Amino acid sequence: MTRGARSGPSPNHLAKRDEIVSAAVEVLLRDGVHRCTVRAIAAAAGVSKGAVHYYFRDVDEIVDMAMAQATRGWIAWLRSAADSGGDTDDHTDTPSGHAAANRFWRVVAASVQPFVRGDRTLMPLWLDYWSTCTRAGRTEPVGTVHELLTTYVTELLTDAGVSDAPDRSSAVTCYLFGVGIQEPMRSVSFASVVRHVSELGGVQPPAGWLDGAGQPT
Repeated sequence: MTRGARSGPSPNHLAKRDEIVSAAVEVLLRDGVHRCTVRAIAAAAGVSKGAVHYYFRDVDEIVDMAMAQATRGWIAWLRSAADSGGDTDDHTDTPSGHAAANRFWRVVAASVQPFVRGDRTLMPLWLDYWSTCTRAGRTEPVGTVHELLTTYVTELLTDAGVSDAPDRSSAVTCYLFGVGIQEPMRSVSFASVVRHVSELGGVQPPAGWLDGAGQPT
């Protein structure tokens, strides 16, 4: 390598890409996938359309990166929720992963809070993204976003002592997606969510949760 040659994009280049992706997240959450255009992203980022095209191949690349960023942000929020209750929850008898089981159930409760509160922004966005990519034959980026979530659920279940955590994590994630999709049309009780997640995940819920006592507010 000659003196001064670069092995990759400069820090400034990467920082500008990050700014544009963050702007795309704002547009996606506000307007959805179909209105997340280069023009809209450029306006949100405070740059020209030419600048967006300079840093990215096309709008699909930006949307894919933005959806992954939004998902990582969601997972970070879930991690905070998992750690928010300490280890003092009133939990029924579980295997050795008592504290880990509590963390798993705090994540389950947090994951349905947006639907309980009536915040229907993120789930329709994921559904919109999934259907748009599928129609276009672009299944790999959807799989990447889904894997981010299932990997985290696998981590939680493994810590809770579940032996077949990878298989169960996929079932739990798909079920919670389904709850979010159908909630605007048919409300699902939190006790029902707990019952199904317990069966799918193989982790016993905290005492009283099957009766709805753990329903988030």
